[in-house]
Amino acid sequence: MIEGDTRIDETDRAIVGALTRDARLSARAVARELDVAPTTVGDRMERMEQAQVLRGYHADTDPAAMGYPLQCLMALQTTQATPLEETIDRLLELPAVAEVFVVTGQWDLLVRLQLADQSELESVLLDEVWSMPSFRHSETMMVLRERRRLPRWAKA
Repeated sequence: MIEGDTRIDETDRAIVGALTRDARLSARAVARELDVAPTTVGDRMERMEQAQVLRGYHADTDPAAMGYPLQCLMALQTTQATPLEETIDRLLELPAVAEVFVVTGQWDLLVRLQLADQSELESVLLDEVWSMPSFRHSETMMVLRERRRLPRWAKA
């Protein structure tokens, strides 16, 4: 159980798993699923939120249905002229940027883009990314298909 640290027990893991599978579940519904008291679930959820174990509740949306069918991954090398955090902040200001990862290997950053079309990709690359003072080199890959699975802690 979470007290002053972020250790979690099996009940906490079961709560997180249930919410990962369906973030719309109420504390009462989670309690029914786990056969524990609703107040227990509510108290534990509150503690896990305060400890940042639970960082939010999200809807899983289809980007294509929302008008952004083109997903790309961009591997980016930067210069040392600009602090990395500034580059990340600037990237995250771009509406097409969904996520930025700091990675190891030949690339410094991996950026996931959600785009309306190839024209928007061209604009993001030419007008935004390639003009950044920290830009050195990039490689952009279009995602053809995506498959996901639930995280290991969300297995029933």
